[in-house]
Amino acid sequence: MKDQFNAQNIEQNMKNVFEQSSKNMEDITAMTKENVEAFVQAMTIASKGMEEVMAEVMAYSKQQADEFANVSKEVSSVKNVEDFVNHQSEFTKHAFESYVEEMTKVGDMMISNAKEAMEPISARMNAMNDHVNSAMANAKA
Repeated sequence: MKDQFNAQNIEQNMKNVFEQSSKNMEDITAMTKENVEAFVQAMTIASKGMEEVMAEVMAYSKQQADEFANVSKEVSSVKNVEDFVNHQSEFTKHAFESYVEEMTKVGDMMISNAKEAMEPISARMNAMNDHVNSAMANAKA
């Protein structure tokens, strides 16, 4: 009878281990799927953000080319060197200020995009951390 009791215990323990292993595999599979979905979502957000940044840079480049064409026309009609230097100085000052302003805007867009793109990944990291903490607490119990 002692052998039978041990055999029943072994069989029950094996069944428990198998069931727990199966549940763990299901959890891991679900977590992996959610991680991949979060990664895809993050990459989609990042791609959209980069499209917006590139559109902004292209619009700025076109604006600068148009302004340069206008300044070139103005400069070609000046009557003396002093007017030429004044136009050139004004254009250079404006171009520099515009460039700094645009790069600040683009930098802010990129930072905002990076933060937004990291949100799904951060949420998954928090969920995984909670899952691990819960598993450890259950293991101690």
